[in-house]
Amino acid sequence: MVMINRATKEVTIKVVYYGPGLCGKTTNLEYIYDKAVPEKKGKLLTVATETDRTLFFDFLPMELGTIRGMKLRVQLYTVPGQVFYDATRRLVLRGSDGVVFVADSQAMMMEANVESLNNLKKNLQLNSLDPETVPLVFQYNKQDLNGVAPHEELEAQLNWRKVPSFPSVATVGKGVNETLKKIIELVIRRLHEQDDLLKGPQKAMAAAGAPPPAPPPVVAAPPLPARPAAAPPSPPPAPAAPPEEATIEMEMEAVPGPAPAPAKEEAPAPLPEAELEPIAEVAPPAEEIPTEIHTVETEEVAPAQLAGSAAVPLVPEREFSTSLAIVAEALEELEKRADAMAREIHELRATVAEAIEKARG
Repeated sequence: MVMINRATKEVTIKVVYYGPGLCGKTTNLEYIYDKAVPEKKGKLLTVATETDRTLFFDFLPMELGTIRGMKLRVQLYTVPGQVFYDATRRLVLRGSDGVVFVADSQAMMMEANVESLNNLKKNLQLNSLDPETVPLVFQYNKQDLNGVAPHEELEAQLNWRKVPSFPSVATVGKGVNETLKKIIELVIRRLHEQDDLLKGPQKAMAAAGAPPPAPPPVVAAPPLPARPAAAPPSPPPAPAAPPEEATIEMEMEAVPGPAPAPAKEEAPAPLPEAELEPIAEVAPPAEEIPTEIHTVETEEVAPAQLAGSAAVPLVPEREFSTSLAIVAEALEELEKRADAMAREIHELRATVAEAIEKARG
């Protein structure tokens, strides 16, 4: 997956070298690394087994010129060729932008080449990459050995898409740079095609030479209607006459019921006359009651007379224990606790020192 870093103005692409074991993938990267400018290459990481087979992958970041004002950074990977490292090969292929399939040109290695190619197709599909459209270049390595299969046979057995292919001898660098330049070219071309698809129909028409559609005509807005003249002020309304008091008559409707029987008229009985007793006259008092208030003068008591009297003691409601004896007792208890802690610390130090001596001995 192409990564664009607008902060550093870099475009990073990932190219993976795929193929059977000992076909020359690591040799390709080592040659490219040795010939690259030191200021424009990163660190080459290689992990190999005792038999000099690539165990995981090689990593080589490089910078090759600029594209649209942005620096191009290429990351090169190789995958382990052994069949039992299929999970690692699948992981390295994830997010790749282009693939270089390095085949062993010896006729006896044709079966291993076909098996590795089928494994490449399967792992591309598992990584959501289309084997029919991903940028791909074939390199037929080890052309300097005996028993090399003809170029036509290699093309017929491996290059099902008829993509560019190069014979090579990776140990001396023959065909190595050509393969690298071609895969980078295909990746950049694919990037331009995807960019054109994302530009939209208007930019695509401009690239084809068609004039852009004319903008819609500007329709003038209708004039606003004239503002009507202000109406003359109306005279103030006459004061309303006070409302006449309405009388509400409430009529109560009698509830119908059984008619009462007519009562017989009887003459009222005469009331008995009450007898009133005569009121006795109250005799006037023999003597008048005096209404004057007499005040009694008291003599002042001298202070000398109060000195001899007994004083009344005042008893407090609650007594607080704040004597010095309680404070002294608390201090004594704290001193005892401090002495006990000092003894414990001394014993702990002795135990630690004894353990250190045993460990040294």
